[in-house]
Parts: sequence; C-alpha cells; structure tokens
Amino acid sequence: MPAPAADRPTTRTPKVLGALAALACVACCALPALIAAGVVGAGAGVVVGRLPALAAALAVLAAGTRWMTRRRAAHGCGSSACGGGGCRCPGSPDSLEITPSAHR
Repeated sequence: MPAPAADRPTTRTPKVLGALAALACVACCALPALIAAGVVGAGAGVVVGRLPALAAALAVLAAGTRWMTRRRAAHGCGSSACGGGGCRCPGSPDSLEITPSAHR
C-alpha cells in the first residue's frame, strides 16, 4: 500500500467549474424557449445575453484549474517524480541543506 504522502492530491474544483460551465451552456439554450413558453418571466431575458460569456469564462477557469492541479501533482514532492530524482524532497540523497554559516 503506498504511503498517503505519495498519493496524488484530489480536488473537485475543475469538475465543479466544468459542471457550472455546462449548466450555463444549457441555460443559455433553454432560457429563450422557456421564456417563449411562459415558464419563466421575461426578466430572465436579461440573463440570457450574458450566459455565453459566463460559460466561456467558467470553461477557461476549469481548464486552467485542471492544468495547475495536474502540474502541481506531477512536480510536487508527493508524486512519483520524487522517487525518480525529479525533485529535491526532504530526505532524498541530493537534497539541499541550508546550515548557518560560521563566517560572516
């Protein structure tokens, strides 16, 4: 069983942002039909114009968050890259030690 420190960190943020972007896309397409059918009021028409920009912004945030999460997991000391000498983890043979200098 691998050590908990070696497990990749999990985050739900990219999934939540992606789901919100998908919801904004669905709402962008569904709201005009719901307004025409009289299910929601005409005041919702103000929101329809801004939904494509909101959906695009959420999609970019989701992609950026996913990229950063995967990048940190791949380059962090808690990943398998440390075992292969990919980083300077504490306790690794090539780790850098900072000691107080005797000379000033």
